[in-house]
Amino acid sequence: MINFDKYRLFPALLWLLFVTIAILTPGNNLPKVPLFPFADKLIHVGVFAVLSFLWARVGTLESGRKIKWKNLLTNLLVFSVFFPIFIEYLQMYVPNRSFELEDILANLFGGLIGFSGFIILHKAKSSLV
Repeated sequence: MINFDKYRLFPALLWLLFVTIAILTPGNNLPKVPLFPFADKLIHVGVFAVLSFLWARVGTLESGRKIKWKNLLTNLLVFSVFFPIFIEYLQMYVPNRSFELEDILANLFGGLIGFSGFIILHKAKSSLV
């Protein structure tokens, strides 16, 4: 049987790289797609929910599938609170991008959703965690 625990870091790092590149891409290089109102906020929620969920899986479970709360809370703070705020701040220095408080709130909400999803799936003994 394959031990998938050791493969948790790669998807988390890959998604972190994707998020960083996407958010720090100059606005004039982004595709112009007509979206419904507030679609960008929904995208922020989704992107950061995935990021938070993936990092909640990294280094937070013991061999008996028990949660290492210190590691989980550290990952939560870094990837659901500090990184979303920091990356939004950096957008002030990217051409045709801007800092928006609403984006930070969407990022934080997405992080909370990802973290909550991890906890719910862990309690349900899902193989996804």
